[in-house]
This record gives sequence, C-alpha cells and structure tokens, in this order.
Amino acid sequence: MDRIELSEKNKNKILNFGIIFVALFIAFQFYKGANEQVEALNNAKNNELKKNEATDEIAALEVKIQRYKEVFTKKDISYVLDAISKIAKTSGVKFISIKPIDEETSSDYVRSSFLITVSSPTYHYLGDFISQIEASTDIYLVGEVSITSSDSSYAMEGDGSDLLLNLRVSTISY
Repeated sequence: MDRIELSEKNKNKILNFGIIFVALFIAFQFYKGANEQVEALNNAKNNELKKNEATDEIAALEVKIQRYKEVFTKKDISYVLDAISKIAKTSGVKFISIKPIDEETSSDYVRSSFLITVSSPTYHYLGDFISQIEASTDIYLVGEVSITSSDSSYAMEGDGSDLLLNLRVSTISY
C-alpha cells in the first residue's frame, strides 16, 4: 500500500519530470542542429574569405601586369634615339653612329636592337655611358660590347678622342 500511495502522491512530479526530460531532449536536438548549421556557415564564410583573398591577389597581379605592359610598350625609334643621345651627353661621350637592326619577334615579345658607336677620351666615360643606359627608367639591354682605339676615319681633329665603343642596345616590348 505504501507504494501505491507514494506513486499517487508523486504522480504529478513524475509526469512533470518526464515532460521536462522530453523537453530537454528536444531542446538538445535543436541545439545540436543549430550548432551544425553555425559550423557549416562558418566554414562557408572561411571559404568565401579565402576566395576573396585569392581574388585580391589576382587583382594586385593584374595591376602589376598592367604596369609592366606600360613599361614594355613598343617605343618609337626617335624616342629611343633621343633617350640614348641624352644619356650620351650627360656621360661625356660623343656619338659616331647609330644603326637600327631588324626586330626579333618571339611569340611573347619583340626585341628591337640598335648598333651604337660612340667615342670617348677615357674608359671612365664609357663605363658611365653604359651604366646610365642600364640604369635608365626605360628598359634597355646592353650587349655585344667592344672597345677599340679610334682610327682617323672616326676621330675628329683636335678632340682628343682615342677610344671607340661599339655596343648593341636592345629594348623589349610585348
């Protein structure tokens, strides 16, 4: 009898405990599902952030490529000649001749070259001339350099020039 009385007395408590247990179980399932959704959203957000970083890097590379294209544009022959003659004046050498060479065309670029002959009284001026060409903001490549003593056909009377520099200067354009 004690058991029956005890169960009837605590009937509401047992029922309330069961309802609370079921409610907690359902709430836990909702909580678990919500956590999975939050985790999925965080993963999606991280993936999008990585895509944004990659897109930003691509955009930065495109800007660099555009800048390089501006640097490597095909230069007019008169522009190149003017730039090299200014360099010659500042370095103290005298132009003897300049001769354009046929362009070398590749699938990726075009190389325009010039054979240049200058005269100078010292090696220092010749070195300064080559150094200024290579340090120019316009990109010039120096190759096939030879230095010889001047002969009477190039030397001007009384100018004191005794060295001739023959070099090939090239520009690259895309």
